[in-house]
This record gives sequence, C-alpha cells and structure tokens, in this order.
Amino acid sequence: MLKPFIIPVTLAASLVLVLASFTSQAKLMAQETESRSQLSQLSQLQRDFEEPIQILAENDFLDLAANVYRATGNVRINQGTLRITADELEVTGFEERDGEVELFILRGTPATYQQEIEPGVLVEAQAHLIEYNATERTLTLSTLAELRQDGSLVRANRISYNIELQQVISESGDGTEQVETILRPRQRQSQNQNGNENGN
Repeated sequence: MLKPFIIPVTLAASLVLVLASFTSQAKLMAQETESRSQLSQLSQLQRDFEEPIQILAENDFLDLAANVYRATGNVRINQGTLRITADELEVTGFEERDGEVELFILRGTPATYQQEIEPGVLVEAQAHLIEYNATERTLTLSTLAELRQDGSLVRANRISYNIELQQVISESGDGTEQVETILRPRQRQSQNQNGNENGN
C-alpha cells in the first residue's frame, strides 16, 4: 500500500532538487554578469592607469637627482582617455623612492582635466590649481573649481575627487561662499509613456 506513494514523493523530491539547481545556476550567472560589469568598469580606468604618460609642452626641465620634472607653455598630458591641460606643470615622485607619491601639480586659467571613467561617461574638471595624485588616483581642485559628470555639476573653492571610488568632497573655503551642486534628475520613462498613452 505504501508503494504508490513512494514514486510521487521521489518525483517531487527530484523536481525540488532540479529547481534548486536551476535557481542556484541562475544566481551564479547573475553574480558573474555583475562581476563582469564591475570588472569592465574597473578595467576602463585600469587601462588608462597602465598606459604611459605623455607630456607635451613648449619648455621643460628634468632633474633626475631630485626626482622633479617641470614644464611650461601649453602643457598637455595624455594617458589613455585622460586629458589634462595647463599653463604650468610640476611632477614629483615619477621614480619610486621610499614610498614617495607621484604627484602632478598643474596651474592654469584654468587648468582642465577630462577622463572617460566608463564607456560613454566623461568626468570633466577645471580649476586654477589641479593636484593629480597618480599613486592614490585622486584629484584636488582649488580656486574656481568645477567638476562635471553625467549631467551633474559641482562648483566650490576646493573639490577633492577620488577617481576610482567616484567620491566627491567639496569645500567653500573661507565660508563667504557656498558650495553649489546641480544634480541631473532621473528620467521617468514609464510616466512619460503613460502620459502619452492617456493623451492619445
């Protein structure tokens, strides 16, 4: 009398195991897709950081003993998708010595920075003084500083930007001026579509 019930239970157990296996595989595939997406975003920046740094200028001076490089006149820096322009440039720490950071100090009216952090997304910045820490992947903008990304804008006396983490800290300086941030609104496609359908 028990045999007729054994087969359905076994089949049900098998189905549960199969469904669990499919669910597990689906989760793994979703995790792999997310990981690939994150890797592609990181690799976009990594490809830039692994490229050689090209510096163009009208005049330059290199002191290998002091580990210092200076350039003046229509200064341009290229590294992958990274583009920087300035009137004056000073680079320290381009040769690794005792943990010294590789720092680019740029002055201009204004000096500018541009980089594609992921496909189709540009970060653009300008200020009278730009400090680009190539070791820590940070950007510090001082005096009439502006930072733009994907339709959003930050204006301040001083802006600190972590390129890899995409984190921004802005300061007003002496307190007489305020920091200005403009955020692009999210697109509400579903509401627009409903509105068009109702209008018709």
